[in-house]
Amino acid sequence: MRLQGNTVLVTGGASGIGRCIVQELLARDNTVLVCGRDPSKLQALQRELPQVKTLAADLSSPEEVERLAGVLLKEHPALNGVIHSAAIQYNSLLTDEDYAPQRIDEEVRTNLVAPMLLTRLLLPTLLRQGAAFLVHITSGLALVPKTRSAVYCGTKGGLHIFSQSLRHQLRGTSVRVVELLPPVVDTPMTQGRAEGAKLPPEQVARELMRGLERDEEEIHVGKVKLLAWLQRLAPGMAARVMSRMAFIPPLLLLAGG
Repeated sequence: MRLQGNTVLVTGGASGIGRCIVQELLARDNTVLVCGRDPSKLQALQRELPQVKTLAADLSSPEEVERLAGVLLKEHPALNGVIHSAAIQYNSLLTDEDYAPQRIDEEVRTNLVAPMLLTRLLLPTLLRQGAAFLVHITSGLALVPKTRSAVYCGTKGGLHIFSQSLRHQLRGTSVRVVELLPPVVDTPMTQGRAEGAKLPPEQVARELMRGLERDEEEIHVGKVKLLAWLQRLAPGMAARVMSRMAFIPPLLLLAGG
């Protein structure tokens, strides 16, 4: 895949993995559009990287997703890349007394519905390009879930299956569907967890660029390679390992979050 001269949207690109991906894309002479819901973070990003174009949108709202797509279709007709990086995670148990039910809706809308809906709305433009790509950032938890964050695991598992199905649908077109599966990464989402055992987001962004250049469809990063291997050869063992993650923090290295 050619990684220069593209026009790429990165959702959640103002922080974490997304921000590092933005920097990698800029270093390769791409036009980069960043979507986020926090205007202050977008302003800070633009001060640091003035060549970035920012768009504010709350991806948990389908109406906001549709508005965002309308702006992109009107103002950026050359768009040929979308990287779905935005996600939220509540590291809780559904049995926790303080678990607010509305968290379920927020996580599902942001992590799963938004990438599906935005992809559908932007596909006509992507299909018109000579070459285009969609990247879904999931997690090792999309392969084997952990004990906590059941809704987050469910959304990443759903996005994993969606990526596979969409790849089948778009086979033979100009649009490539790529999935990036990182382990636990040092981002604001994982603050206070697995300290000292997390990959830097810069490494994950570099792995994505290498995978895209090699035309990989599933990019397993770090210990997720081991988890994917274990899940294929001994799925029961993989499930037992991940089910103990709430009690054995170092095992967080195997998956995201």
